[in-house]
Amino acid sequence: MLLKKANLLVLSVVALVGGCATRVVPPANPANPVAVYITDYGRHSSILLPMGDGHLMEYSYGDWEFYALNKYKWYIGASKLFFSDGSGLGRRILAQPGDDEALHKLLGCKRLMRVDIEQSRVSNLLEELDRRYSAKIETMIYNDYGHNYFVKDESHYWLFHTCNAMTGQWLEKLGCKVGGFPVISNFEVVRPKGELPKVQQDEETKYARTGARTEPVQLSQQQVGSQQQGAAPKRASTTQQFSLQRR
Repeated sequence: MLLKKANLLVLSVVALVGGCATRVVPPANPANPVAVYITDYGRHSSILLPMGDGHLMEYSYGDWEFYALNKYKWYIGASKLFFSDGSGLGRRILAQPGDDEALHKLLGCKRLMRVDIEQSRVSNLLEELDRRYSAKIETMIYNDYGHNYFVKDESHYWLFHTCNAMTGQWLEKLGCKVGGFPVISNFEVVRPKGELPKVQQDEETKYARTGARTEPVQLSQQQVGSQQQGAAPKRASTTQQFSLQRR
């Protein structure tokens, strides 16, 4: 009973702090823009970054036990906001189905928001997250609920550093202004002042090419062989860690 009351108190604090939408203002008129997507899965959020080869890399973050290991009990989730034993960084590769509506349906998320970001900023963030992910590649597990591969992360998960706070930090690194406290996944994209009217040009926006839905494969054969022989796994790039297979 005491645990239940404590968790109800936690949920009340979350509702109070995260009641207002988190405003995201993307950069106005970015040079060489590409489409970046923010997801809202109801409680969790993530970010999808174009890889430049017709695919999107989705990154997400959360408590290791609750999010990565699929222990979806409400009382566990609430307690982890203050007593987390560790966090995880997850990712997966998806083929861009061709338009935003089709992508929304493919993901099955509650909401899908798009921001246009300068390509160089996206490339820098992809490289940074790849290094961070590769540093813990030996801890990688597959989450069959979210179809993601998770590795342990060194950052501490708690009330003000949740998946939604991490999404907000990634958006700031992309040049977006993020207002409010991103405790819950109630992001709201606001058009920047001084933005010029958009002209639909496929070459300019660099949409990812149309393709079938794909899933990442956990490890390359070379990495598996190295681990079986007791050798320390090499830090691999995105393309080395994942091969693509059609569903």
